[in-house]
Amino acid sequence: MRYFKYKNANKNYNMALKEQYKSLTADEQRTFRREKFWRKFSLIVSCVIFFSSVTTGFLLLKFFPQPVRVIWQILASVGKTILGIAILIAGGMLTTGLTKPLWNKADSFHLPSVKKEIISKACCHLRIYYGLTEPYIITKCFHASDPKFSNHDVCIFVQGDELRITADLVHGFLHGERDLGCYAFRNQEITLTKQEKNGHLVVELKAENTTFLLGYPAKSFIEKNFISEI
Repeated sequence: MRYFKYKNANKNYNMALKEQYKSLTADEQRTFRREKFWRKFSLIVSCVIFFSSVTTGFLLLKFFPQPVRVIWQILASVGKTILGIAILIAGGMLTTGLTKPLWNKADSFHLPSVKKEIISKACCHLRIYYGLTEPYIITKCFHASDPKFSNHDVCIFVQGDELRITADLVHGFLHGERDLGCYAFRNQEITLTKQEKNGHLVVELKAENTTFLLGYPAKSFIEKNFISEI
């Protein structure tokens, strides 16, 4: 058994944006560029306002006189801590209030929804990296010893002499953070056990301390395409 994961997690989102951009008309591309500009501009202004207001607040704290007696020094430290937290909250509220019109401006540029084929293309490099080939099955992972896989749709397929489990790379996703990595098992490493969960049949795939509680159709798929082929 082994686990591996693609390293460049940001590539999914970038590829999807490129595919989306190619599908836009000239007017939509101009809208896309304007939306991107206003979001960057809003972020820069937000950072400037927040750090300026917070820095000013902390500088003012230094002008408070330091008491001589120990008990008053302790109370003053507690008071400064509370004021410091209040400055951070006030800075955030001030930033939100002042930059809201800018973010509203960015949101005013409506872009077409990302198409399903674009989302699927965003994972093309992951399908190649993990070796996804037909036949495969998409099924629910109800629980796993690796919590990243719990309550996710997973893709199960055979590559060479290994059974592999990944996130759903067929329908795809935009953000690389949704890439769960890949577990690869040899035939002699796994056991399949039929179980019942909430009145429905499921199958547990187990290899040493690694377990996956999968939709029951995964059992026949693994037995037909992996176990019987060895």
